[in-house]
Amino acid sequence: MTLSLNQFALQAIQGQMDLRFNTNIISCEIDSTSAGGLGPGQAVKLVASAGTGNSVPHVVECAASSDAVFGFIVYNIKNQTFNALDKVEIAFAHDSIMYMTSSAAITQGANVSIVVSGSKVATAVGSSGTTIVGQAFDGAAAANQVVRVKINLPGTAA
Repeated sequence: MTLSLNQFALQAIQGQMDLRFNTNIISCEIDSTSAGGLGPGQAVKLVASAGTGNSVPHVVECAASSDAVFGFIVYNIKNQTFNALDKVEIAFAHDSIMYMTSSAAITQGANVSIVVSGSKVATAVGSSGTTIVGQAFDGAAAANQVVRVKINLPGTAA
């Protein structure tokens, strides 16, 4: 979503945090094995990187909805895309509220899982092998709506 000089109010942008005291945010580095081009709100997973020692955790983009999601890239007004070796802030663990984009209609309070293409979320369907990453704090009437999601990681299988 882009901001317009003629808009009357600020719009929510994917990857922005909402509500107060989102304490479960840590600094990470995009690993050198990443394809790059990661954006705000995109799901990432931890990756072992040789020689990191006591440095920050290394992450790469999730390749499937069944991956062990570590967290989501937090919106940064300075950078809209992140490439290999860039530093990022990651919202992880429990109870952080992040704006994410829906891939279809979502009922408020429903469990959600990631949709890798387009960095979106969808209602988690049982026995589909996807990982539940949180609950929809808001409902979405259709696809491509920005909704708040309460992050709940590590996720469980749907």
